[in-house]
Amino acid sequence: MTFFIWSQLALVCLLGAMSPGPSLALIIRNSINFSRLAGIFTSLGHGMGIGIYATFAVIGLGFIIQKSEAIFFIIQVCGSLFLMLLGLLFVFTKKNASESSSYQIHSNSFAQGFAIAIINPKILIFFIAIYSQFINADAELIEKTILVSTSAIIDAIWYIFVSVLVTGYGLKEFLFNNRHVIQKIIGALLIFIALSLLYNLTNN
Repeated sequence: MTFFIWSQLALVCLLGAMSPGPSLALIIRNSINFSRLAGIFTSLGHGMGIGIYATFAVIGLGFIIQKSEAIFFIIQVCGSLFLMLLGLLFVFTKKNASESSSYQIHSNSFAQGFAIAIINPKILIFFIAIYSQFINADAELIEKTILVSTSAIIDAIWYIFVSVLVTGYGLKEFLFNNRHVIQKIIGALLIFIALSLLYNLTNN
């Protein structure tokens, strides 16, 4: 895997982590209501949950690509279309009330972060869509490890970053006041990336 390809993967993972949703609401809640450390532990738990989904996606795609390149190509196309659809949903979704109150799981912070990731099966679909664009039949264990660790580490680092900013610089109000604008920007970037991936698929 070249650095350019890895950077594309890292960007998509970062955009996925940055999209406003219940995970962001939970981490901000724990950071504000308890402490910065609670927010950091929630972030680490969330990163572990993401890593588990990413592992399942890589193993499943590795099996499929060995069995049928035609099926894998179909998954690649569907994955690109899914990313485009996700981007369109982000761009055109109307404003909704904050979702934080629905996700106040009564447990320790690490378990809360882990649970909020694991109870969201859409994450698995998201990773299948992503990794279908970056994995290949010759991928070795080290490359698959990079795929999984990139998503898990970027996710954890992003939410740790949010926890630190929220507890130190009042980022909570900015994020929630501008979450719809942020979501539309992320959606536009996802659409652009999906179109570029589709272009590469049709030209290879």
